[in-house]
Amino acid sequence: MRVLITGAAGFIGAHALRYFADKHPEWAYVLIDRLNYAAALDRLAWLQDHPARAHIVHHDLAAPLPDQVVKRVGELDYVFHFAAETHVDRSLVDPEPFVQSNVVGTFNLLEFCRLHQPRLKMFFQVSTDEVYGSALGDEVHKEWAPHRPSNPYSATKAAAEDLCYAWEHSMGVPVIVTNTMNNVGPMQHAEKFVPRIIRALLRDDIITVHGSPGEPGSRKYLHARDHAAAIEFLMEHGRRGRRYNVVGAEEVTNLEMVNRVAALMGKVPKVRFVDFHATRPGHDRRYALDGGLMARMGWAPPTPLVDALRETIEFAKAHPEWL
Repeated sequence: MRVLITGAAGFIGAHALRYFADKHPEWAYVLIDRLNYAAALDRLAWLQDHPARAHIVHHDLAAPLPDQVVKRVGELDYVFHFAAETHVDRSLVDPEPFVQSNVVGTFNLLEFCRLHQPRLKMFFQVSTDEVYGSALGDEVHKEWAPHRPSNPYSATKAAAEDLCYAWEHSMGVPVIVTNTMNNVGPMQHAEKFVPRIIRALLRDDIITVHGSPGEPGSRKYLHARDHAAAIEFLMEHGRRGRRYNVVGAEEVTNLEMVNRVAALMGKVPKVRFVDFHATRPGHDRRYALDGGLMARMGWAPPTPLVDALRETIEFAKAHPEWL
């Protein structure tokens, strides 16, 4: 089995690689990454002592894959496409890299598969809850809800999904799309919410919570390793041309997340509410996916949120350079 993981030096991609390599060291792994600010080869350092066969290829998918990269990648059985620009704040300030990475990059990868991967079993497009936009009240978005992206990041991920469906239906590329919510775990970039909470608590700084005391916003959180477990489940049980919501079990408000992390660290948080959504409407107060389809198929996230947070905290305390 030969698989390609794009964005393998990124947070979720690195966790996926470690999950698969531990379970399937006999597979051959090709890793493509352009090594932007959010990537870190330190996430892959464990490969030096691991029996898995991994080949790292430095390439920016915003450019078509040149012949030498096509040759190095070889013929594949699976593609796991994690590579993406992901931070909403950055997309509001400078959207062009998001178009290049998420839209053009996905197009180039699909074309590479169409032209050079005759034995490909499945192309997994890893996407986000944000393509659906804000979830109002108690609403949860099921698979195939209409796209209503609220910011450049989510708009580019929605466009990437649409390219995948077009290439699946008319170009013969077998595709499954997964939509997920906030992933957590060790080695996450410090711009994300949970690492920012941990850093602020260690430094006794004020933690900014977007929203108000009565409406702090909420998310569902999933260990990045469990994201990989869901993809492995779909390798056997998923159907070509379908999409699947990969969702954590608990919905947690932004303020509750601060308090949970603080309790695990034995700290008392200092909180400041900022109505960031009023001045930056691209930030939605609440996202929510319905995980019922995956549950009915027999999959549930194996890691409780408290365990994911505890693992993340202990890693951050032992490796403060990640903060």
